[in-house]
Amino acid sequence: MNNNSTMFSVPDICDTHAENIQIGSLSFNSYGAKDIISGEIQTISCPDDNSLVKEILNQPGNNKVLIIDAEGVNHASMIGDQIASKALENNWNGIIVNGFVRDIEILKTIPIGIYAKGSIPKKTHKKGLGFLDVDVFIGGILIKAGNWVYLDCNGWVISKKELEL
Repeated sequence: MNNNSTMFSVPDICDTHAENIQIGSLSFNSYGAKDIISGEIQTISCPDDNSLVKEILNQPGNNKVLIIDAEGVNHASMIGDQIASKALENNWNGIIVNGFVRDIEILKTIPIGIYAKGSIPKKTHKKGLGFLDVDVFIGGILIKAGNWVYLDCNGWVISKKELEL
């Protein structure tokens, strides 16, 4: 399925797929030009270093959504305009950050879904730290690589597999 063209409503998903989803309890703000994101999940855990984020988003995304667990760190951003542009170029469907982003005036012009807790202008340290495809616990949900995410301005849900919409 090409998630770039899929239109859905997370409240409708909650109504029709209640038994197959978990509802995230953490609120995210939309920073990209797309407000709707869905796709298979790739995870990364990197609380204060976006080196691996940059590396993974420079690779083909195959319409996946990268969920970055920055553990809510609010003193440095995980995504800026350059990384977001590369994600779009490499066919990522979206980015969700349990943390912060920067360059928000430019992010809003990039046609990709980017959700985060907030913005801060400072960049992260670059030491090559982090873990790819690990289970992350965000918003009351244990999220695994290979799960599916559906997110819009109403909220987000996680499913173990792709839902029939």
